[in-house]
Amino acid sequence: MGKKDIGLKSYLRDSVRYADLWNGGVFQGRQIVKAEELREMTPIYSRWKRDESVERTGDLVMKQHYNGQRFVVLALENQEKTDHTMPARVMMQEALEYDRQIREIMRENERIYKTLLDEGNDAARRAFYRDEGEFLYKVRSEDRLFPVVTLVVYWGEKEWKGPVSMHEMICFDDMDAEMEQELKKMIPEYPLHFLDLSSFSHCEYFRTELRPLIEIFQKRNSKDNIREYFEANERSWVMDDESWELLEQLTGSRRLERQFRQRCERKGEEEEEKMGCVIDEVLEEMAEERAIKMVEEREKEIVEECAIKIAEERAKEIAEERAKEIAEERAKEIAEEWAIKIAEERVTKLAEENRVQVTLAASAECVLNLLEEYGQIPDALRTSILEQRDMQTLKMWQKLAARVRSIEEFTRQTELQVQRG
Repeated sequence: MGKKDIGLKSYLRDSVRYADLWNGGVFQGRQIVKAEELREMTPIYSRWKRDESVERTGDLVMKQHYNGQRFVVLALENQEKTDHTMPARVMMQEALEYDRQIREIMRENERIYKTLLDEGNDAARRAFYRDEGEFLYKVRSEDRLFPVVTLVVYWGEKEWKGPVSMHEMICFDDMDAEMEQELKKMIPEYPLHFLDLSSFSHCEYFRTELRPLIEIFQKRNSKDNIREYFEANERSWVMDDESWELLEQLTGSRRLERQFRQRCERKGEEEEEKMGCVIDEVLEEMAEERAIKMVEEREKEIVEECAIKIAEERAKEIAEERAKEIAEERAKEIAEEWAIKIAEERVTKLAEENRVQVTLAASAECVLNLLEEYGQIPDALRTSILEQRDMQTLKMWQKLAARVRSIEEFTRQTELQVQRG
């Protein structure tokens, strides 16, 4: 088991992150899985009966309780490499979990039956198993299994080339089309619930640090994308230490922690195989650019300081009156130069602020124009959109407004509070 796999399992053992992974990756952001109802289970699936024994080990398993009794088993399998046996592997692990539940039901039924027998309660004992089948197999008609579902999280560098269902593993090639069609009806397809971290396109569904973590992970091999993200997206810098450490492991970066968390570089760790990410290269370039800018600014300061010093020394060599005149003239010149420079900087700043305001207003109008296709826009919603000052948010709203089917759906997904008149 690799360090990356261990790190990912340790990271997702947090129930809040685990719930967010399922809600964002499977349920489109709907809060179906409740973190406060999750309890971790052993990831070992086994069956033992006399000379028969089977055991499989999964990555991470939690169960969500309902009303303190009912629950659903949510299993997680992390994959860095393509496993061409994955559908059969998941099916086997889930079957072993169902088998475990059946054996628990059988044991509990036998315990109750034996108690009724010891107590001499013949009427209750005879009514407990209603027929020979229930008595023979120790499972009653009202007994039920709890659902088991597995999510495969793939974070490998290459595209997943393996099967994503049992039908893709089974050979139907040597039979006629009619038989193939009939057999496929009889054989369960057993599709994988699959989350590819590199291609998942709705990171906005996540509510925890998973969002910036996955967004940075997806951009790890593009210098332009990772630079743009680091320079424009402040959300990534509020991730906790554990998220930064996991991101370093998954991407192979050696600069993330040192550059943005300002902690001591870890020493003595075994080098891992890098995934070809360009994060370190981008961070080095950004550091070099900042250094060059600092040098240029310091050069300007030195030139100005030298100019003032030379002017002072020259002024001392001239007669007192002439020096006074020259100093006054020079002071005026410098004041004019600085006045012009300050004015230019002020104009540039105002122009930039105006450009930003125009861009924000245009983006907001674009969102409103898209939403007006669905009807009258509430004033509160219109005001919220027009007052938004984050360009990234407006861009996201534009995409969302083009995709939704109603104003209500837009407000629900953006979580904007709107009161209708």
